[in-house]
Amino acid sequence: MIGWALYLAYTLLLPPLLIGLLRKLKSRLQGRQGPPVWQVYRDLAKLARKGETISETTTWVFAAAPSVALGCVLVCALSVPWLGLPAPLHGDVFLLVYLLALGKFAMSLAALDPGTTFGALGASREAAVGVLAEPALVLALAALAVQAGSSDLAVLFASRPGAELGTLLPLVGTALWLSITAELARMPVDDPTTHLELTMIHEALILENSGRNLALVELGAGIKLAVLFGLLAQVLLMGTPALAPWAAHATSLALIVGACAVVAFIETVMVRLRWRRIPALMAFGLTAATMACLIVALKSEAPSPAPDRHAPAWHRPSAQPSDETTAIPPQRSGLRPDATLERGGPARAVLFAPRSGAEHV
Repeated sequence: MIGWALYLAYTLLLPPLLIGLLRKLKSRLQGRQGPPVWQVYRDLAKLARKGETISETTTWVFAAAPSVALGCVLVCALSVPWLGLPAPLHGDVFLLVYLLALGKFAMSLAALDPGTTFGALGASREAAVGVLAEPALVLALAALAVQAGSSDLAVLFASRPGAELGTLLPLVGTALWLSITAELARMPVDDPTTHLELTMIHEALILENSGRNLALVELGAGIKLAVLFGLLAQVLLMGTPALAPWAAHATSLALIVGACAVVAFIETVMVRLRWRRIPALMAFGLTAATMACLIVALKSEAPSPAPDRHAPAWHRPSAQPSDETTAIPPQRSGLRPDATLERGGPARAVLFAPRSGAEHV
């Protein structure tokens, strides 16, 4: 019950704080005062009290899509150990990917439902960006899953790569960062503060939402940001020795806040890419994820060292004895040819004297 309460509290309270912190940092970097950090809580409360303006051409899909998308990210938040602590639900790599895709699919249907031009434009672009970003996300997490021997996220994050750590984690981290940038519709893939309809991607999806539905959409976007940054934080923690639960939790929160600071800096110094250049950016992430998979595959299929042909027969790997006994070379030990040492018991052997034949135990 403590795990459920802790994750629910963080899931509902932390995302608005992260969004407010990101906006505040971005404003300060641009030389502006900016809104207070707590402004997002006030905006959500105001939207929840307002009514909705719904087109007459919409169906039940438009009203249900925000709830479906919020439910998907809530399940992700409760099944991914993004806080550095055991999650209440058992999460899986493929479950995470499918839930994220289901939420985007629901919002795309909602954008298409009113029949507006900008909604259709945003839905098509969101689907195109998802097709470009999801393969890198899947392959990056699959590389870690193969290395850990399980697609369970708890087992995956508890494992530690071996000698390939210095190569595997940078590739996976690069692929995840580019995929998360596209999933969250941040710079340089999309500009979350734009008001130009022809350049919108995510904002065009929610152009027709208002009131309580818009509050659900904004809360879901904040939860997705916190969970995906927490997922990236757990991948980075795989490069450190195993930490105590409280230390892993504190480090995860620090890395999530650090990721928000990096996003604020990127959105200050960079501009949105042209639409035709976004596939090239996503290709970098896909290439990094593919290289990570190749490294894991080559490691798993590495051949065992060949036996030394100059070594005596009793010392070669093909001549190793069974688990029950261990053979002793007679020319080295002075034992009879049929003498053995039993594992798990006292070492008893019969020695012989070559000349007199007298035996001693």
